[in-house]
Amino acid sequence: MTIIVFFIERFNKNDIGGVKSYLRRIAKYLIDNERKVIILTQLTRNDQEKETVIEGIPVIRLDCGDLVDRIENFSNTPTEDRLQLAKSLFNDNDLETTGLKLAGELAEFINKNKPQVIHFHNSYFISPYALYFLKQRLNTYTIPSFYFWTHSPPMNIILPDGKEDSIYSALGSFQNLFKGIFSVSLSVRDYLLKAGINSKVKYLGVDTEVFVKSDEKRTQIREKFGISEHAFVVLYTGRIIKEKGLDLFPTIYKELLKKGDSYVKIHFLIAGEGRYKEELIETLKQEKIDNHFHFTVAETEENLAALYSSADCFLLPTRREALGLSLLEAMSCSLPCLATDLTGVKEIITHGKNGIIFPKDNIAEIVRWISALFSNKNMRGDLALQTRITITEKFSAENHYRNFMRRLLT
Repeated sequence: MTIIVFFIERFNKNDIGGVKSYLRRIAKYLIDNERKVIILTQLTRNDQEKETVIEGIPVIRLDCGDLVDRIENFSNTPTEDRLQLAKSLFNDNDLETTGLKLAGELAEFINKNKPQVIHFHNSYFISPYALYFLKQRLNTYTIPSFYFWTHSPPMNIILPDGKEDSIYSALGSFQNLFKGIFSVSLSVRDYLLKAGINSKVKYLGVDTEVFVKSDEKRTQIREKFGISEHAFVVLYTGRIIKEKGLDLFPTIYKELLKKGDSYVKIHFLIAGEGRYKEELIETLKQEKIDNHFHFTVAETEENLAALYSSADCFLLPTRREALGLSLLEAMSCSLPCLATDLTGVKEIITHGKNGIIFPKDNIAEIVRWISALFSNKNMRGDLALQTRITITEKFSAENHYRNFMRRLLT
C-alpha cells in the first residue's frame, strides 16, 4: 500500500483554517482512494499525545525538543519586546540541534513504516536542516521522495543575535534535497524566485459540494446569534490577529454608522481564534458597539459552510496573504468578497467582476464598498454568481486532488 506522509510543525484537533484544513481535506481524499496517510507533527506543550487519530487521520507527534513552543511564545509577544525576548528564548545552535532531533525521529519512523513520499508544509525552520542530517542516516533504498509546500509569503524573523533573516533562508540553502518545491500561488512563486528558490505553482482547491450556499443554513445561523433575517451580515473567518486586519473592524463599523440610521442593520460575524481576540472584544465593549459583533468558532467544514451561507459579504482586510483559502471557501458559497489589493488575492479576484479589492488599510475604501453592497442587491447578486463560477472553473478541490494523485505520490 502507498503510504503518504505530511509533516507540519503543529497540528491538533482544534486547528481549522489555512494549511491545517488543507491537510485534513487532502488526507481524507487520499484515504478514500485507498492510500494510507499519516500526519507527522511535533510534541508541544499543549499536545503531548504521541499517537492519536483526528477525524479519521492518524497523527504521530515526534519529540524534537521545545523550539516550536518557544517560537510560538516569541510570535505572541509584542513586536517592541521581541528583540530582548529573543536573547533569552533562543540559542545560536537551536536549528541544528532541533534538526538533528527531528532527523533521528524521522529515520526511526521511515525505517519502521517505509513511506513512499513525505510532503513538508510550511516547515521552514526545522525540516531543511532535518533533511540534511536525515539523508546521512538512511540507506539509499529506504529514502522516500521529499516535497516542500510553501503556503506563505516571505516574512523576516529575528535571530538570537538580533539580526533579521527571512524564513526562506534555510529552504534556499537546502532546496536540492527536495524532489520538488511547490508554491500555492504565482505570488509566492515570485517571492521564492527572488530568494533563489525554484518552485512550481499548484493552486489549492475547495470542495464545491461542501462549500455551497444554503438558505436553510442561513436561517439557522442567524437564529443562533439573534440576527434578523433583514440584517446585513459581514463575515470574517480565520485567525484573529492584527496581521489579518482585525484591528480595523471597530473603526470600519463606526464609519458605516455615520452614513445613516439604516446602517445599524449591519452586523459583523467573526469566526476563529487568535492572540488578538480578547483585545478586540474589549475594544468593542469600550466603543459600545459589541452588540453588533458576534464571535464563534467553526469546528468542521460543514460549520464553516453554514457561516458563509449566513452572510451577505465576506471581508478580508489582510496585510499579508499567499492566496487565501478562506476567500476561496467564501466564493464557493456564492458570497460577494472584499479583500486587500495584494498580489496573491488578485490571482483570485478581478476587481468589479467577481469581487472587490481595496488598498491595504484603506478604511474609507472598505467602508465605501461595504456600503455599496449593503444598498445594492443587484450588485451583490452579480458578484455572487461570478464568485461561484471562478471556483468551479479554476479552484475546485477535485481538480487539485486528481493532479496530486497523478503527479505527487512518487
